[in-house]
Amino acid sequence: MKQSFIILFLLCYNFSIAQENRVVGQVVDAVTSQALAYVNIVLEEQHKGTSTDAQGRFSFVIKGADTSASLKFSYVGFKTRNINLTDLNSRVVKLEPAVNSLSEVQLYNITENNSEKINDFRGRESIGLGNFSGGQFPSMIARYYARPENFKAGCFLEEVEVRFFSADIKTNRKSKFRLRILEVGENGKPGRDLLTSNLIIERGDNRFKTKIPMLRYRIPIPKEGFFVAVEHLFIEENKYIEEKDYRVYRQTDTLIYEDFKVVKYLPVFKGVLEEEDENFNSFFKDTNGWKKMNNLDNSHSVFKGGVPAPAFKITLTD
Repeated sequence: MKQSFIILFLLCYNFSIAQENRVVGQVVDAVTSQALAYVNIVLEEQHKGTSTDAQGRFSFVIKGADTSASLKFSYVGFKTRNINLTDLNSRVVKLEPAVNSLSEVQLYNITENNSEKINDFRGRESIGLGNFSGGQFPSMIARYYARPENFKAGCFLEEVEVRFFSADIKTNRKSKFRLRILEVGENGKPGRDLLTSNLIIERGDNRFKTKIPMLRYRIPIPKEGFFVAVEHLFIEENKYIEEKDYRVYRQTDTLIYEDFKVVKYLPVFKGVLEEEDENFNSFFKDTNGWKKMNNLDNSHSVFKGGVPAPAFKITLTD
């Protein structure tokens, strides 16, 4: 049994029974009334969340939250909406399509005369990148890519290759995730979507990588570069149970919970360990926004002094 060294700072315990509410509903397009599949929903106050299923339905158990707390509904191509728990009486949530406010770009014909592959990770130590929320809410990881200088005119995203990490059979099965392509935003962090389509990718059983053709979306690469991101979906088919030993450090002693079961969500993406320097530019997103992955605690020996980062391979063309 592998041992987890995730430190839970629990200085006091409250065993009183919290009020439990089950929120059930459906998310639809406000214009067409069509159900929206795989909308991510987060209760930021409790750092918990879920995703809608293929029919746009969701069921969410909330314990101890104030009725004034709000759920955040986010979906590519639609305006993010925050709704108080008390306002979910209708159980139908309508999201408005977003207006594409990206800056205008000059149009070029795609010639495919010049192609360049970026980031070959051969020889680097591999590591698994799962739910950065510990299975509590859907999260994202992103890696920055600069636009190559040899592309003087048009530069387009041709292909993205995503690899998967598997430690055992239960994590090596079919699952779905969302691929996102983001512009460089404020302070160099991931910003708005360059890919405005809701692109859901399915990993096949026993598949360790998937190549995603991107030319059909005609995504021009900005001079500032861009981010490739993957987003977990908290849906039933992605769910799996992880059993680990957890240590809870208290002021006077340490509690050890053996074979503690935690619900998590596939896939586990393959990452690499990198040296930390001024050019490190990989991020993860939690309920407080984007944070650099070198802010993570990498003191455990599994990191070997390195910093975890996504390992997406990309191809650009003119």
